[in-house]
Amino acid sequence: MFGYVQPLKPELKVKEYEAFKGYYCGLCKAIGENYTHGARFMLNYDCAVLLLLLSSMNDAVPKVTREACIANPFKKKIIVRSAQAEYAAAINVLLGYAKIDDTALDEKKLYARILSLLYRRVSRKASKSHEELAAQFAGRLAGLHVLEKQSCKDIDAVSNEFAELLAAVFAGAPFDFVDETAKRALWHFGYNLGRWIYIADAVSDIEKDHKKKNYNVYLQRDFKDVAALRETIKEEAAFNLNMSLAQAVKAYELLDIKRDKPLLDNIMYLGLAKKTEDLLKGDTDGSVQSIGG
Repeated sequence: MFGYVQPLKPELKVKEYEAFKGYYCGLCKAIGENYTHGARFMLNYDCAVLLLLLSSMNDAVPKVTREACIANPFKKKIIVRSAQAEYAAAINVLLGYAKIDDTALDEKKLYARILSLLYRRVSRKASKSHEELAAQFAGRLAGLHVLEKQSCKDIDAVSNEFAELLAAVFAGAPFDFVDETAKRALWHFGYNLGRWIYIADAVSDIEKDHKKKNYNVYLQRDFKDVAALRETIKEEAAFNLNMSLAQAVKAYELLDIKRDKPLLDNIMYLGLAKKTEDLLKGDTDGSVQSIGG
């Protein structure tokens, strides 16, 4: 359920692309330093954007360094060291573990169960650091599992659980600059982005979920073949994706962005729109490749 929130690389300036890579690598470093190097396996673009957005709202300018990378120790990379990185790292761990655990439950594969056991301790550490948020994670994910077990056909019901979860992630950011006004805007931003991500994931995974016999809200409908189903749900999915994206953009425009606005604008106005278009066409390739390269 991750990796959809990205910039549109062809429209980025070099300095903007380097900044995005810096935040991405900074998040990776924070995961390794606060949890384990193995937990960096769960690194995803969506949490890098969370870090970028929160950092852009803070008056304090992040520190930029050049450091060696565990993936390529002989080549130093630009690292953005942000005060918001620990929070983004915790969210990355919690969401990553939830995805691994969900795969273990759905597919019942040995490798997924082993990964779930390996990362359980890391998830518990993140939960202890952010107990209130972890409780909301548990509640929303439990609600989502119940709906999935009931073979829920209602896209609004299932997407609402993940939407509420991301709303809590953004609005619950524990920083002084997140005042009541910012919190309201971040809640609406997170809710609509979360709804967009859930529906995007369902659209993207129709064929894979059908093959693996996993739950997918669109697969609960009557259909002759998956290709026909994809075509049938295209108009409805387009409406839901575009509506959620439009609402997320409205909330984003209420935020006080102090730096990296061109990069964030690229993500919000170009990257997500392009990803929506690609998903509806059945093209799931990312708009940013080789971030760590």
